[in-house]
Amino acid sequence: MYKFAYKFNDDIIFYFDACGNKYVASGGNLAWRINNPGLVRSHSHFSRANGSIGSCGRYAIFSHPQEGRQALIAWLQSKKYFNSILKTIGEHYQPNAADAFADQLSSLAKVSPESKIKSLNRLEFDRLVMAIEKLCDYTSTDNESLSLLPKITAKIENGEGQEDTYLIGDSVVLSKEEAINWILSHRLDAVIVHGKNETVHLRSRPSHCIWNIKMHEAMLPPLEVQIDTLIRTFGKEAEHQCIWAFINGVSNTKGEALASAELISKAAKNEIVLSMPNDTDFFGLKDGAACIALKLGIDTPIVQWTAKFFRYLLKKSEVHSSHPPVIIFVHSQGAIISEHALELLKSNERNKIRIFTFGGGSFIAPGKCHPDSHNYASAADLVCSLGSPNLRFLAMQIYLGNKEGKSQEQVIYQLAFQDAMLDLDSTDLKVFETYLRQRIKHYNQEIAQLANVTILDPDTDCKWKHEFKSDCYQKKVKSKIDEYQNILRNPKAN
Repeated sequence: MYKFAYKFNDDIIFYFDACGNKYVASGGNLAWRINNPGLVRSHSHFSRANGSIGSCGRYAIFSHPQEGRQALIAWLQSKKYFNSILKTIGEHYQPNAADAFADQLSSLAKVSPESKIKSLNRLEFDRLVMAIEKLCDYTSTDNESLSLLPKITAKIENGEGQEDTYLIGDSVVLSKEEAINWILSHRLDAVIVHGKNETVHLRSRPSHCIWNIKMHEAMLPPLEVQIDTLIRTFGKEAEHQCIWAFINGVSNTKGEALASAELISKAAKNEIVLSMPNDTDFFGLKDGAACIALKLGIDTPIVQWTAKFFRYLLKKSEVHSSHPPVIIFVHSQGAIISEHALELLKSNERNKIRIFTFGGGSFIAPGKCHPDSHNYASAADLVCSLGSPNLRFLAMQIYLGNKEGKSQEQVIYQLAFQDAMLDLDSTDLKVFETYLRQRIKHYNQEIAQLANVTILDPDTDCKWKHEFKSDCYQKKVKSKIDEYQNILRNPKAN
């Protein structure tokens, strides 16, 4: 179970498993804390042969009590002790009171003090082992504790002037002071780093180092894994509000992403908006490479973080008695990331998330998440043509056809007719009509994927515009916010 362990102090033992998870054993007697019922000595042949994983002073630490018991049995069956009487064992455990110790063993094991261990039958030998464990205090004290320490999942960057908080596990949020107290009291698996000017930072354990680390920032190893930021916030949390969230697109700096979150917050009367970091890097080259990888079906690390972000939002909703809806506005590349992250969630989780995309590099398909979810694209926003060219083309044809007063059926017939004219060389009328019916059927099937797609009239100030702050996008954001705020205010009326 555990791969290594070490003594922190006289009362605490730290254990680590193969995945680097950290456990703390406290309380109880020493034999219990170190999984060593017979207090077999450290660095002995018996401890090494039976899987010792560390040392607590002169005693070995084992992964499991059974391994410690096997080491005790191997020690008793060694040449020195197997041919000896109980007093020899007493001399090992209590050199200054060997006879008294042997008498206690004799009484507990119900064997003569002069009996050699090799002369004991199986039952007597087992009783002797249990007697040694009892005299080594391998007994319950009712205050034993063995706990898996949680890790810091991510840092939550709160608004300007507010201190960052930390997500512990999936749902616990601590202030920095609380997190430090948890670390110092061995309730959190993290490291306190002291920087210049008495600043204090929290970090994950560098390379899962097992020592009690308290070092200056400049001394940290260069490859230390930093705590990733999961959320940034803008606005003030209201008592009764929806869980508003935002994921930005490509080439957005932290400031630009927060500016978009600010637009959502203002539309929601300054309610808090949770923004998931997706900062640009390498002059946008990294963003473009990530988009290409995602469109090719390759998940990048941001997908994992987005799934965690979604689950965090769901947890925030669950802790409220009213279970407010989780509403996520995404822009550009954020739609591609969200599409992939949804695949990492369970169906019951996806069904609780409402996603509204604006100029998305992907359209979130109908049925992928909550039925209210919808995709919006400005007629002047060409990014959708890059991410979902066929669907965007069809959506635009229907949009333009509606502007001309044509019905959806007329637009589809016109598209199918154009295809037949371009694709067919035959002049046979039956061939033409058969192909025309097939194309109409094809477009009707494609239309089903557009059930949650709306092309918006573009801003009047330019022919091409992709920004989230576009007037046409912000009007739709405001209408959605008003809609859900009205639902929360008047739940019976809806």
